[in-house]
Amino acid sequence: MRRVPVLVAGAAAALSAALTISPAQAHGGYKPPKPPTPITIAEGLLSPLSLAVGHDGTTYVSQNFAGELTKVSKNGATKTLYSSGGAEVGGVSVAGDKILFAETGFSGDPENPGGFTGIKSIDKRGKVRVVADTGAYELKKNPDRKVSYGFRDISDECLAQVPQGPEYPPAKYTGDLNPHPYATVPGPFGYTFVADAGANTIQRISPSGKISTIALFPPVPAVATAEDAAGAGFPECVVGLKYYGDAVPTDLEWGPDGWLYVTLLPGGLEAPGTGAVYRVHPVTGKFKKVADGFSGATNLAVSRKGDVYVTELFANRISLLKKGAKTPTTYAEAVLPAAVEWTPKALYATTGALIGVPMGPEPPTDPPGGMVVKYPLSWGHHHR
Repeated sequence: MRRVPVLVAGAAAALSAALTISPAQAHGGYKPPKPPTPITIAEGLLSPLSLAVGHDGTTYVSQNFAGELTKVSKNGATKTLYSSGGAEVGGVSVAGDKILFAETGFSGDPENPGGFTGIKSIDKRGKVRVVADTGAYELKKNPDRKVSYGFRDISDECLAQVPQGPEYPPAKYTGDLNPHPYATVPGPFGYTFVADAGANTIQRISPSGKISTIALFPPVPAVATAEDAAGAGFPECVVGLKYYGDAVPTDLEWGPDGWLYVTLLPGGLEAPGTGAVYRVHPVTGKFKKVADGFSGATNLAVSRKGDVYVTELFANRISLLKKGAKTPTTYAEAVLPAAVEWTPKALYATTGALIGVPMGPEPPTDPPGGMVVKYPLSWGHHHR
């Protein structure tokens, strides 16, 4: 996936929109009951893009771009469990008495990859161990190396007009080397499952650390508009062409049917409404689209009943996709929600996730504004 880094491309526009946008409307005709007022658990967090909740109500949140894994007690007290010293930290999940998390130290240069990229765990004593080196796996295997992305049908004349440089999306390319483990979930028999937002894959890690790719998602097509072209710095000749963006998996959770549920957003143009939820069989890798129409689908939670909650970062809402439904509705309006977790008593989420994140060479004008909040689940939303 050629985005640097995932979710931050376009984040400045999203942040600006978050501060001026009118209230989000429900996706479909059905309007669910009004959600309860969120209770703030912690605030002042920098880029809390991943969240997990323990059985005792303790929350674990990544401050991705600070390179920290933070423990938040039920009374809001915070404690740093792990600091990477510079690498991105994310992909948090609870696995029994351990916390799984992802670390991405990849430099962007396959010849000089930089620091460790993969999955680690930390136990109650603070002992950290490596679960698997997914960065080395991507550099060796690169499962999407033969997949064509970008403008597949662009003419040579038009292609010659496309500006080159790291600040521009590539106009035409094949799957590159870019490990970015973004979400984890523990599985049965000591297995771990990973959504890799750079490799565009769902990976399965055995108890011994062996990695295998179980799903590679197809590119997401979007027709380039004049606005898209101007925003990306592309010439007018691309307007009307289909851009095949990377299918970027951003989270995965177990559903009550024994399948993995995955949020996807497109790399490249990232047209509104092109995010989706898929379900993936954990053994065969077979996948099927559950619903689409999401804008910036960065995370999801699945209730015991099979209802799916999705954070739409760029639409400033948490959506609810009821079991069997094809169209989501707005569960709650929230500024820049990034992660969500379901428990029988409450829906937990991170909001304000990009407030205070540097968007360019200049230092941010706002202090870190990320929060952990919870929505108590009333009978109308208590989906067991």
